[in-house]
Amino acid sequence: MARPRICLLFAGGTIGMVRNKRTGALQPAESAVDIVASFPEIKKLVRLDFKMVVNIDSSNMTPVHWTQIAEKIHALYDQYDGFVVAQGTDTMAYTASALSYALQNLSKPVVFTGSLIPLNEIGSDGRNNLIYACMTATLDIAEVCMVFANAILRGNRAKKYHESFVAVFHSPNYPALGELGRPIALHDWRKKRRKRVLKFNPNFDPNISVMKLFPGFDPKILGKVIERGAHGIILEAFGPGNVAFLDESSIIKQIEKATAMGIPIVIANQMEKGVTNLSAYEAGYNAHKAGAISSKDMTTEATVTKLMWALAKTKKLPEIRKIMEKNLAGEIEE
Repeated sequence: MARPRICLLFAGGTIGMVRNKRTGALQPAESAVDIVASFPEIKKLVRLDFKMVVNIDSSNMTPVHWTQIAEKIHALYDQYDGFVVAQGTDTMAYTASALSYALQNLSKPVVFTGSLIPLNEIGSDGRNNLIYACMTATLDIAEVCMVFANAILRGNRAKKYHESFVAVFHSPNYPALGELGRPIALHDWRKKRRKRVLKFNPNFDPNISVMKLFPGFDPKILGKVIERGAHGIILEAFGPGNVAFLDESSIIKQIEKATAMGIPIVIANQMEKGVTNLSAYEAGYNAHKAGAISSKDMTTEATVTKLMWALAKTKKLPEIRKIMEKNLAGEIEE
């Protein structure tokens, strides 16, 4: 039986870094291709091709890079049985979420992985992560996912959780897709790899702001963001989406102002395992009446990338509201 053909796209991160001899700090290696591509055990499992996209610390990842990764997968889509993307962990949840919108209706897996210790250092977690990611790319999965240790997580549900080999990422509002154990367990028995037409929309509008509310938050700050020309704003509110609405601390007028200008205000929440519900309290309902959009149970990463993606498609507020509140790629519980 022919080995599955997998494409490994390298997009930087710790997995391909080396330590600077002078400062001791980790930095991208010039020979990252050689470091990541030298895995004889992977080649026993799959026919592996290596493609360089970019070699950066993931702190420098931008929506332009998301588009580059999506375009590379789209260009090679019919040539491979699955894709693995190696990048840094710090912004991986953003990239995975972004690609879940850019590459909808997948018929094969796109698997993200990385490491906390470079591959060329003793004790690196990168070797097993890459092997497990390549294994996952051969399974009956057809979505953007993430593999660390032995867990398979939905990409747009994952959050970086800890600098720990066993708990780098977790999925607070959605169960794991599976575990790479003995045997491998996938938790959804329905067949995923099936003939589907890929929906390819790889563009993002990064002109948004994300603001975390706190007691004493000055509404004028939100007003300044609206005035500077932000195309969209995400507010991380209290509890299930509550905002100040009394006296000088009220931000309701600013939400009304933005809505009248056609600028979407998306209400997220500050809870790790949270769901935005703008009808639960008067403090959330007032925001809803003023025109705010609910992030529902999306992670901040999924909300940020989805708003950028929606704004690249349209600037019409009713259409943006419809996109944000609709489940596109498993990011919202239906």
